[in-house]
Amino acid sequence: MSRRSTTPGRVPSPLPLRSVILYGCASGMMGVAAMTVSEKIEQAFTHRPNSYVPARTLERLLSVRASSDAELFGLNMAMHYGQGATAAVIRALMAWKGVRGPFADFMFIGIRLLIDQTLENWTGVGALPWTWPVGEQIIDILHKTVFAVVTGYCVDKWVA
Repeated sequence: MSRRSTTPGRVPSPLPLRSVILYGCASGMMGVAAMTVSEKIEQAFTHRPNSYVPARTLERLLSVRASSDAELFGLNMAMHYGQGATAAVIRALMAWKGVRGPFADFMFIGIRLLIDQTLENWTGVGALPWTWPVGEQIIDILHKTVFAVVTGYCVDKWVA
């Protein structure tokens, strides 16, 4: 299977939709794991603290409140992995229909950022990204790039 951005005739995958969705979810989990590792490496150098915006967003979406640090961490991981797995279904559908490779990964970075920012700002937890310091914007885009590339690589291998 090629990671070419253009597939002659955009030959769709013969997999059934159910399999595409499952492979997408699994690919998203792989992408989130890679993104989390990249965040930890970056934090070792920048000393940036952990972000609990995903946990706070999930609290608002579910109308719950974490009563301990352990619950907050659990909500953070649930939102990270759940959102990553769900978003990756979009990338799996792209691959299923012949939109694959690095250019598809590049498009998927924007999709992932759109999902993040929509949920965070809709719930009132996040700030609009253009109000962030430039360094924070760059860091967020770099981590979402890691997510998109790893997710895309897995999806292209499994679905195409």
